[in-house]
Amino acid sequence: MKLSAVRSITTLALASLIANHAWAAPKHEIYSLMPNTALSGVIDPDMPDRTSINKALPLKKKGERLRIGWTEITLGNPWFVSMIDDAKTIAKQYNYDIELQVADSDVAKQSAQVDNFITLGVDLIVIDPTDVLGSVSDVERAVAAGIPVITVGTAPDARAPVITTSTGNPYGSGFEAGRYVAAKTDPAKVINAAMVIGVMGNSTSESRLNGMISGIVYARSEERKLGLSREDAMLKGFKLFQQVKAKGSFNWPEGGFNVLAWGRGDWTEEGGLAATEDILSSQGDKLNLVLAENDFIAIGAINALENAGKKNSVMVASGAGSFRVALDLIKQGKLLVTATNSGSETGVAAIELIHQMLDKGLNANNLPLASYFPVTLITPDNVDTYIKADSLPPSTATVPPFRSIEQIKTAMK
Repeated sequence: MKLSAVRSITTLALASLIANHAWAAPKHEIYSLMPNTALSGVIDPDMPDRTSINKALPLKKKGERLRIGWTEITLGNPWFVSMIDDAKTIAKQYNYDIELQVADSDVAKQSAQVDNFITLGVDLIVIDPTDVLGSVSDVERAVAAGIPVITVGTAPDARAPVITTSTGNPYGSGFEAGRYVAAKTDPAKVINAAMVIGVMGNSTSESRLNGMISGIVYARSEERKLGLSREDAMLKGFKLFQQVKAKGSFNWPEGGFNVLAWGRGDWTEEGGLAATEDILSSQGDKLNLVLAENDFIAIGAINALENAGKKNSVMVASGAGSFRVALDLIKQGKLLVTATNSGSETGVAAIELIHQMLDKGLNANNLPLASYFPVTLITPDNVDTYIKADSLPPSTATVPPFRSIEQIKTAMK
């Protein structure tokens, strides 16, 4: 997928996830819950400065060509393949070498790969974390050996001394997709949803689904004049999401919104199909919406609904992906919405950050733990633009600027 070449004029800045007003004490309760696996992508207005953290900067090139050790969580679906392929393409243009190893979702295997890169003496390590907590010690060992680390895909635990993480905004994309779902639903009609998540406990997974729930809550509050501010809706959605984790479901009568069940989809079509089939067996007569964490899960859910003869009675919405098959399903009216989350863009941006540090003089010592891409929805109104962009080669032209913590805070005021 090469979707980074196109950006909709409706792109939402990171700060749009937060209320657009100057911060005043006391800070809203939602921010006191951070860090939290279900709030990855929410920007804390009081995020701490990271300048004093040792990150093994500045980046130095030891030989004629920069050597990058890259440990990837998996190559199990096209999203990861496009990330690696296009990162390699851009690295070649800059005369960088990527030494790739695949961890196969094994924490111990990824840890051994990091140790191998340290022994090889690479100039920089890129980690796609198999585990947000387990990766902390891996990063610490690399930095102690004088090797800086960038993470991709999922931000590690805040203790990890990474430069930053190249990633889409999981909460933000989910939130905006949820708002869109509500806008396409009769406000008087009760939404009876099922939630199919990649893996419960993964920060990207939880944040996308929590975002989708919170976006629906915010939209329903506006439609039904319930008086919730954006931050109030974020807090309410968070609490409802926690009910799903603890009890398997929730009911919100005031908003006319229920989650009847959830299933684990493992980020794949097969997982989405199996989880949706299980949910249909118990909730099929009530269900009218499937909230799928990503495009692959959504594709599986759509297949399950078609097999059960329910494709016309149950909507499917995806929290993120922009995978080509999903774009075609939006075009056909089978998938309601997704949000940009290009594997290609994630990989290209990581290489571009390296280039800016090494060759452009970028001071990367106070970047946030995660550098999130702006959020853009893909809907029937703009899907043709993204289908056309899918055939374009990878490019750094539209990689958003890497902003320091000071710059982000200034933009939020």
